Amino acid sequence: MSNHHPSHGRITRAARLLALTLTLSASTVATAATVNATVTYTYQTRDYPGASETILWGINDFGELSGQYRIAGGTAHALVYRHGRFEPLAPNDLGTYFSASGGPTDFGATFGGYADATGTQHGFLIVGHHFKTIDLPRHLNTNIDSMNLFGAMAGVYWDADGAFHGFLRQGYGHFTLFDVDGARETYPLGISNSGEIVGYTDTNPAQTHGFRRSADGKITTMDVPGALSTVTFAINERDQIAGYYAAASGAVKGFVRTGEQFQDVIMPGATATIATSINNLGVVSGEYFDAAGQRHGFIATPVRAPHHQ
Repeated sequence: MSNHHPSHGRITRAARLLALTLTLSASTVATAATVNATVTYTYQTRDYPGASETILWGINDFGELSGQYRIAGGTAHALVYRHGRFEPLAPNDLGTYFSASGGPTDFGATFGGYADATGTQHGFLIVGHHFKTIDLPRHLNTNIDSMNLFGAMAGVYWDADGAFHGFLRQGYGHFTLFDVDGARETYPLGISNSGEIVGYTDTNPAQTHGFRRSADGKITTMDVPGALSTVTFAINERDQIAGYYAAASGAVKGFVRTGEQFQDVIMPGATATIATSINNLGVVSGEYFDAAGQRHGFIATPVRAPHHQ
């Protein structure tokens, strides 16, 4: 099993992170073309050493990351990035087949999905040195996509037809299954500490819509204005929502929604940018495609505007 570091001191470091996060170094500074331009970001590539592909699925308030990587185009394996270095979660924890990880939470828990030798996919949770498989009973495949600090999990299940359906897991394995009314598929991707869930839904594969499910189960759709399709990926405790959309031009762009305003998040030089996570400091992580079609992980850090007296 990989070396999982204890969570001691995480909460006491939170106040210092508020000041330190905005001073993170970056290779490029750019303001993206926006729906409503309000924020400038600095951008950094984060790639697993030697990987032919890196995708980041999560970032916490300490700048720790999760995701997946491939070496020479091989099988994707789960990863975490902590203390300035990448750590593989496979094959020791998750086997040699497909795996991907989300989180870490601010308590250090990681989660996600892995495939076994038959190709069946299972959800998982790693807390400290403890590994647990999490499957939705009576269904074929399970994936854990998000987890809040109270242990509530949002994820998907699918059976032989391959159609995704959402669930909320709470307490000691209590599952609430849900779908957006009239949808072909419902895919939850993020959950807040208050139990708000975001994700995407569709009635046909060519056009997705973001959705938001309140803690009491009310579901509303959410689309970037003028977009051909929208995916909402993550929600933080400031009610900021991150995701990506396909513009009318066909370009794929990341976004952050704050209140009613949408801000583009676009890695400079990328042919496509996908924002998959946002922490409580507004730092975004995700993936981008370069001109050769290679996938890279990135982080985008908001730049604090100078104070004028």
